[in-house]
Amino acid sequence: MKTKKLFTSLAAAVMLSAGLAGTGMAMGQPVHAAGTTQSSNTKTGTVSVKHRTVSAIVNSDNPKLVVVAKDQANTDQIDSNYTKGQTINVLWSTEAKQGDKTVTLYYIENRTINGKDSFVFIPSTDVTTSGNVPTESAFVEQANNDVKAIQDAYKRSLQYITVTPKSKKGAKIYYAYKKSKKSKKITFAASKKTIKYGKKYKSSKIVKNGKTRYVYIGKKRYVKLSALKIVSAKYAPLNLPDDLKNLIVEN
Repeated sequence: MKTKKLFTSLAAAVMLSAGLAGTGMAMGQPVHAAGTTQSSNTKTGTVSVKHRTVSAIVNSDNPKLVVVAKDQANTDQIDSNYTKGQTINVLWSTEAKQGDKTVTLYYIENRTINGKDSFVFIPSTDVTTSGNVPTESAFVEQANNDVKAIQDAYKRSLQYITVTPKSKKGAKIYYAYKKSKKSKKITFAASKKTIKYGKKYKSSKIVKNGKTRYVYIGKKRYVKLSALKIVSAKYAPLNLPDDLKNLIVEN
């Protein structure tokens, strides 16, 4: 099989692998998992988002898989050990030249083969899919859209977070003020007071001032978000369609 076109397509997939491969894409925000069926729920942990997959039925016993190591353009073939009628999941498709013909390959997973991290594909002719398999670019776009939609839903449903100082020395308290009555700019000034290590505070308000975020802990007091760790978060039920709810993994 000629590999130039295949490898060119997979060069971008190296980035995909780094960001999306594995169990899913972690959501880049300091919030924690919450249930979607209760009126409210408080949990700790992290949230990740699974990939959308297309189920495929294997057409014959032990079809060959196409393997491309990330650090080289040569392809190889390995036995799959799949059996006829077995259902597998594929994620996205790409094309490669085989003589004068163009073949379609479905991406299955990353796997370490002969000590090298490799992309593993199955030829489209060896499986019958339950639906259309997206191209790599469409797959990445959909994955990014899924993560954004879920992030936005969590932000909308967040009721409050519980925080505590990271350092055993506690965390410094800041007060917000305006330099004059006419001034629209809010300034945060550090005080000599601190909140104690181990004490927990609930907050439903985070204020961004320049590049710094401050968490409001009541009584006109603020603490830098960077000085705190989030113990838990409380959410209202998520307002999401079932296909997106099913992608959420609570770790």
